[in-house]
Amino acid sequence: MIRVMICAAALVASTGVYAQTGTALPASTLITVTPNEEITSKKIEVGTQVAFSVVNDIVEDGIVAIPRGSQVAGTITWKTGKAIGGKSGKFEVKFDSVNVRGRAYALRGVHRQEGKGNTAAALLGSILVSGRSAQMLPGQMANAFTAEPIPFAMARAVPAAADPAVAAAPAPAPVRAPAPAASRSMVDSSLEINPR
Repeated sequence: MIRVMICAAALVASTGVYAQTGTALPASTLITVTPNEEITSKKIEVGTQVAFSVVNDIVEDGIVAIPRGSQVAGTITWKTGKAIGGKSGKFEVKFDSVNVRGRAYALRGVHRQEGKGNTAAALLGSILVSGRSAQMLPGQMANAFTAEPIPFAMARAVPAAADPAVAAAPAPAPVRAPAPAASRSMVDSSLEINPR
């Protein structure tokens, strides 16, 4: 009987009937990103569009909601150049959106990058020494956050009764174990020395 139940369960599982259920990555989920190419305060202006990539898979309920490498769009919102007297260049990039499976979803967050200043020149008040430009290199990480839920699909098994082909299939006949044979001696009675 147990064998029959196992066979029936295997038959239902082998039909491969699945349905898509919708779920979503919640807003305010942290996403770590890195620039696709060098961003430097020497070459950018306010309004410049810059590209980033998602560093790690973003997983929700065991499903990858945002795959690693998904593209993130950002915009330079503020910039200062390096200045005399040891002041360094600075810029801020605002994260606008992440592209997930062909659709853009809003992000929020700002990253500020500063160049290294020349402290000695700043202390001495030198007007001949300038600071360094701000730069952000590929591999350097920044944090952004989802600004809206990002939906993703999850497969789940459909109950067997929902599939008419499975419901209409006749149940297999129970398989019975063979009846135990009557016990008999394993010694040939003609070979016995003292017959009983």
